[in-house]
Amino acid sequence: MRFKKTAATLLSCALTFAVSANALAASFTDISGHWAEDTIIALADGGVVNGVTETEFQPDEKVTRAEFLKMVMNAVGIETVEYRYGECLEVKSDDWFAPYVQSALDKGIMPSNMITGYTVEVVTDEDGSTRAVYGGAFNGILPITREEMAVMTQYMYQYTRNANTMKDMEGASEMPFTDVGDISGWAYETVKLAYAQGFIDGMDDGTFSPTATATRAQAAIIISRLMAK
Repeated sequence: MRFKKTAATLLSCALTFAVSANALAASFTDISGHWAEDTIIALADGGVVNGVTETEFQPDEKVTRAEFLKMVMNAVGIETVEYRYGECLEVKSDDWFAPYVQSALDKGIMPSNMITGYTVEVVTDEDGSTRAVYGGAFNGILPITREEMAVMTQYMYQYTRNANTMKDMEGASEMPFTDVGDISGWAYETVKLAYAQGFIDGMDDGTFSPTATATRAQAAIIISRLMAK
């Protein structure tokens, strides 16, 4: 099961990456002939995605929530911020993804439904300044599902828009997937927007498979489509 192979052409037409003599993707030994090969190479050469090792991208392996968060923030140029103890869910200072989660929380681009036991409290400091303290668990090491990936992508895209460019943000009247009823209620409308914007499509069997674990190759395709927009 995979995405329809449309994004590689889209990416090559819409993006130009400066490829160094030591191109990162050149050392991947496990993507030759893969349906997402061209997209993975372009993104790796652009420094948007990394391999699991220096020689393996592992395109058909799972991608975690934290890994996808990093990919999608890098894709749209959202900078990280310094981790603040006690304000970043269950994330610890030595978690490599802490600055990404902290930044996503601060900017309001972390879907609260992806946070178990989500709470937010506005605290006023002695100098009169306010800050938000977030509670709950992001569970960054968990595999991301396809509906979660779609929602996070759409959130990042909308963050890059303004009042004028948001005017054309319309959802599809319907999605053609045979299993739309399986999409979680909290994610449904945002998945529709992601489909309307061309970020997602279905599997070869006509399903969307919303709760299936997303693969690293599928993540690369969505990232390339986001960058092309």
